Amino acid sequence: MFTNRLFKVCLTATLIFTASTTAAAEPLRLFGRTMGTHYVVTIDSPSVEDAGEALQERIEARLVEINRQMSTWDSTSEISRFNHSRSTEWFNVSAEFVVVVAEAKRIFEYTDGAFDPTLSPLIDLWGFGDDRKKTVPAAAAIEAARRSIGMQHVDLREEPPALRKSLAALQLNLSAIAKGYAVDAIAALLVEQKITSFMIDIGGENCGGQPKANGDPWRAGIESPLNAPVPGQELPFSRIVELNESSVATSGDYRNFFEIDDVHYSHAIDPTTGWPVQEPPAAVSVVHPSCMSADAWATALMVLGSGKGLPLAREQELSVLFQYVTETGDILEHATGVLTETSQQPPAVPEKNAPKPSSAAPWFPFVAAAAIFIIAVAGMAIGTIVQNKQLKGSCGGLAAMPGSDGKSICELCTIPKDECTNAEIREKMQAASQDADSV
Repeated sequence: MFTNRLFKVCLTATLIFTASTTAAAEPLRLFGRTMGTHYVVTIDSPSVEDAGEALQERIEARLVEINRQMSTWDSTSEISRFNHSRSTEWFNVSAEFVVVVAEAKRIFEYTDGAFDPTLSPLIDLWGFGDDRKKTVPAAAAIEAARRSIGMQHVDLREEPPALRKSLAALQLNLSAIAKGYAVDAIAALLVEQKITSFMIDIGGENCGGQPKANGDPWRAGIESPLNAPVPGQELPFSRIVELNESSVATSGDYRNFFEIDDVHYSHAIDPTTGWPVQEPPAAVSVVHPSCMSADAWATALMVLGSGKGLPLAREQELSVLFQYVTETGDILEHATGVLTETSQQPPAVPEKNAPKPSSAAPWFPFVAAAAIFIIAVAGMAIGTIVQNKQLKGSCGGLAAMPGSDGKSICELCTIPKDECTNAEIREKMQAASQDADSV
């Protein structure tokens, strides 16, 4: 389980489905618990072979395998055994563990140490690893912790796969990259099963496959760091991005911090100083073909900020969105790549005395919505009767319909169970959470 995530908070990237009245197979939605969070796999136009328990069993088996390699909560995992070892000789691990560490080290080097998966001693020292009362550590304690970290002290070997550390006490924590890797692994599993149109969400890290059967792309919302619906916007997102065989990952500061004597201490700790970053971005999102890479880059750029991060993002041809919350409560954005192309500032809050929109034909949207609702339900019912099976697993065509708050009725299935407004799915997710093993 990865609840003590390095620099990272899970910002919900809810799936946005486009309304369609054309006849189509009901999307298959599989969900459960992994890495201390939720996962949702949505498959467009599934075949009979896809719509069974066997596919979910393969998905969960793959997630369990990754946890056994990289979960610091499992005392028998590869990473736990590596951390507990005080040997500075080669330590045998799985090949894919080496792949993840290699990418982590690559980004560590590109960012001059801003991304450092050996940061656990500093995370614990500042109290972000648990719920104890937060205090500012002594400077001597910070320097002592810094002497026990550094990705430069980790070597890797591909054949036979192994890791080696030059500091006996050094420990790895891959929580800022492992969820992204798990998303990539599930995507690869689906493609092996000849499933190409899908959306995967593991704790807010998302990967979209090929477009849906009707030609619509998969979309994910980047949550507003204001953590509330923006007046004038239909959804509480700063940005909605299309994911065509690509991924999006977000790191944020606005939910994981503490204040002492009016000083804000971010959970984004700069490994080069040992102190929380001053005035970090509220959130950083990265769109990348690899969710693993997007995951790690989002964390690194949180530490670097837009001043150092934007030039590096352009150099690496990354698509990045930096979001800052100003003193006046506005969102200031800096973006590169495709996130520049889709840039959209939230509309200004309407003045109290501003003219109201025309109320002409107020009945039309409701009649149209009712017609679409009836068509969708009828289509689902007919398909169910013809195929002689019960509706299960997802909300079917209703996923495209907005509720009173502007959100899709069923899109909340992709966010934590406590926030899900669909009673049946919420109960299933709660049951899955209770049955899940702590990993």
